[in-house]
Amino acid sequence: MTTLRPLLAFLREELNVLKFMKRIIITCLFILLSCSNDLNDVKLSYELDSEKTEIGYPINLNISLDNLDEYYSVQELRWSDSSLWISDSSKVIIKSSSIDTLDESLNLNFEITFWDTGKIVIPPYFLSMNFPDSTDIILFSTDSINISVESVIDSTTVSIQQDKPIKEIIFPFEKYRLALIFIIIFLLLFIYYLWRKRDKNTSIIPKKFFNKDPKKDSVKKLNNLKFKGISSEIFYNELSIILKKYLENQYYIISFEMTSEELKTFFDDKDLLSLLKKIDSVKFANKEYSDTEKKYDLELAKKIVRKLL
Repeated sequence: MTTLRPLLAFLREELNVLKFMKRIIITCLFILLSCSNDLNDVKLSYELDSEKTEIGYPINLNISLDNLDEYYSVQELRWSDSSLWISDSSKVIIKSSSIDTLDESLNLNFEITFWDTGKIVIPPYFLSMNFPDSTDIILFSTDSINISVESVIDSTTVSIQQDKPIKEIIFPFEKYRLALIFIIIFLLLFIYYLWRKRDKNTSIIPKKFFNKDPKKDSVKKLNNLKFKGISSEIFYNELSIILKKYLENQYYIISFEMTSEELKTFFDDKDLLSLLKKIDSVKFANKEYSDTEKKYDLELAKKIVRKLL
C-alpha cells in the first residue's frame, strides 16, 4: 500500500499538467482564430448573362464583392484600359450602369450593347477597396471575358425583301400657299412703311410723360390727404407713399426700394430726416400720434416738397 502512494501522486501531477497544457492549447487556438485576416473571406464574383449575343441586343455584366467589412470604403472603380474599349460608340456602348453599396457587399451592373460582329473582349474591371483595419488599398480584379457578337441577319436567307417605296407626304398648308405668300408680302411692306416713318415727327402711338410736374402733383395729393379720424398707420403710410413718389419722380432715385438710412445719404435736410424717423416709428414700433401731430407732419411734408431742390 505504501508503494502505491508515490505512483498515485505521480499520476495526479501528470493529469494536472495535461489539463494545464489543454488550457494553453485552447487559448492559443482562440487567439489565432480571432486574429484571422478578414480579407481572405472577401469573395469576388462576376457573371455575364450570355457569352453570345447579336448586334443591338444588350447583355448584363454583374460584379459582386461579398463578405466585406461593415466600414469598407471604395477608392476607385475603373476598367483596366481606362475605358478605351468603349471609346468608339459605333462598336460598343454601355447603355446604363448601377452600383449598390450594401452593408457587407458591393454590387455593380453594366448593360452593354455591341454594334459590330466578331469576337470582342471585355477587359478586366478593377475595384480598389480600403478597410478600417488596414492602411493599404486592396485591389480586386475580374478576368477578361470573350463575347461572340453575331449578325441579326440569318445566313440561310437567300433573298431580302425590297423596302416599300417612300410615300409622298402632302402637307395641309399646300393649298394655302398662295394666301400665305400674300400675307408675308403685306407684312414686309408694312414693316417697310414703319421704317420709312421712323424719322418723322408724327408717331403712331402718342408719347406719354411719366410726370410733367412732380412738385405740383405731390402738393395736390398732400392737400387731399385726410388726417382726422384716421389711424396713424394708414395716415403715415399714405404720407410715405406720396413723399417717396415725389423723390422718385423729381430726383430719379429708386426711393421705394431704399430705407430711411439710405435716403439720408442723398438728402441733408433736417425736416425730411425728422419726418422719415416718425414714419419709421409708426411702421416698425406701431406708435400712435394725435390729430394735431398728424396735421403738423402734413404741413411739414408740404414744406419739404416746396423747398427741396
